[in-house]
Amino acid sequence: MVPLTMVTHLLGIGAAVMVLVWCIHFRGGLAFEATNKSLIFNIHPVLTLIGVIILGGEAIISHKSVPFSKGLKKLIHLTLHAIALIFGIIGTYAAFKYHHECSAPNLFSLHSWMGIGVIFLYAIQWIYGFVVFCYPAISAGIRAQSLPPHVLFGLFVYILAVATALLGFLEKLTFLENSDVPQYGPEAYLVNFTAVVTILFGVSIVLTAISPPPRTVAVAVAEDPGKSDIEIFGISDK
Repeated sequence: MVPLTMVTHLLGIGAAVMVLVWCIHFRGGLAFEATNKSLIFNIHPVLTLIGVIILGGEAIISHKSVPFSKGLKKLIHLTLHAIALIFGIIGTYAAFKYHHECSAPNLFSLHSWMGIGVIFLYAIQWIYGFVVFCYPAISAGIRAQSLPPHVLFGLFVYILAVATALLGFLEKLTFLENSDVPQYGPEAYLVNFTAVVTILFGVSIVLTAISPPPRTVAVAVAEDPGKSDIEIFGISDK
């Protein structure tokens, strides 16, 4: 059986390749300075998807997907999230720069509102995690109490980020189809399939994050074969 984390990695690579093919092959490339202002905008979907969605997702599951010590896993988790946040900020800046140079309005859509909210919440989550889990003065008790809400809030922000990306795909493709892109052309299909792969990647990230490691389940079954699946996975209606 192929591990879920392996499927997740492959989906992430697939989404990254697809968004690069879209923005480079179909949309003409990437540039911060260009007479063709669309090249500036292209930075936005590339960096936000690869950063916030893919690297951010890999950061979430890093505690389960890499076979290193707890300290090194924590460093990888923190670093990947930092890179994801930086990519997200630069990608958001590229969208504002594109609108400014095209004399287009900013923050006029639900996608843009949610995007700003995601970046803001992501930054808060990263700062909170760094202070609580990396600052030596914080006690082990506080860290233990802070972990469940940190995990839940992180998953909430991530799901919000995936939803924001999907709105972005829909918004951009709608604009393109209203101009010169055929609704059933290869570019339209590529954008839609990229969105589908993004959904699958996001779902696999959440499932990996909430699932106990296989070793934990095996130990639980060995210790008490009479336990139900619900009890093993820590869910009870009591």
